[in-house]
Amino acid sequence: MQGMRNRIAHGYFDINLEVVWETVQTALPELLKELQVVRRDADDDDHNGCP
Repeated sequence: MQGMRNRIAHGYFDINLEVVWETVQTALPELLKELQVVRRDADDDDHNGCP
């Protein structure tokens, strides 16, 4: 996803919108799931008295 971000941000004109859309539909939901786990773990650490 980082490589895609660089291509979009720097204005390359050969962006394949189908590839972008496929990435949004597949990679983004997986990333959100992983972030929820990280957040839940961080919240658990906060409640367990960890710094």
